[in-house]
Amino acid sequence: MIELKHVSKTIDGKEVLKDVSLKLEEGEIFGLLGRNGSGKTTLLRLIQQILLPDEGDILFDSIRIKDHPLVKRNIVYMPVQNPFFEKYSYKQLVAILRGIYPDFDVTYANELMNRYGISETKKYRELSTGLKKQMSLILSFAIRPAVILLDEPTEGIDAVTRHDVLQLMVDEVAEHNTTILITSHRLEDIERMCNRIGFLEDNTLSNVMDLDDLKEDFIKIQMAFEEDVNVKIRERDIPVLDHTGVFYTVLIPKGDDVSRQFLKSLSPKVWNELPVSLEEVFIAKFGGKRRW
Repeated sequence: MIELKHVSKTIDGKEVLKDVSLKLEEGEIFGLLGRNGSGKTTLLRLIQQILLPDEGDILFDSIRIKDHPLVKRNIVYMPVQNPFFEKYSYKQLVAILRGIYPDFDVTYANELMNRYGISETKKYRELSTGLKKQMSLILSFAIRPAVILLDEPTEGIDAVTRHDVLQLMVDEVAEHNTTILITSHRLEDIERMCNRIGFLEDNTLSNVMDLDDLKEDFIKIQMAFEEDVNVKIRERDIPVLDHTGVFYTVLIPKGDDVSRQFLKSLSPKVWNELPVSLEEVFIAKFGGKRRW
């Protein structure tokens, strides 16, 4: 489907992405994670060819996108904000998009606009943030792309609208086998939707794996001690998820017997081993680069 081969990009003298390789399969939802400024949006813009890589290739069904621009009709990018839409109404946007994308499904788009009660005559700029996200998503899916790139699609919207947006994505994948690449700071959304995830870290993509496998690789331990052992734990670079008084919650790889035995040697009075969430893994992985 989509394949990135050793892609690198430097912007304004700063290396944003280095030697990134990734293959997305048909009908999968892939979650791209990383701290602010890690290059997530740049990666999406490279796939859509809004930006061109300095090195490497990006292919769709083994076709080099750069050499065959019409291939981009199969790929839709939905940014965090879409200033191009601002001055148009839904009906005007449909007319524009139908001229660009011959497979645009007007019936499907109209049905969803009616379902969510979104005005077809108001300018895009007059809509709330949530309605803008919904309309953008409806128009993106109505294009009937093979791949859709979503940059923070649930940012700034309320819980009810967020539920509708997420359900719309899941339904689209189930019904049309669309491939979705999504970035989000709402890790609970990624955890709910994605088959696989990857971390953008130090300008490159690491730890691409099945979400279930990732969570099974770590274990959360809740402990209580008779005295403060904060310094001892942190000297070992063991990620601390929570610390209140003599109560600690830490995260370690399941196979890290050295850390496990060290924690046991501190004679905890309470020791509970619990399953982990994606957010906890993310904090443990990236939080070590800041002061806890």
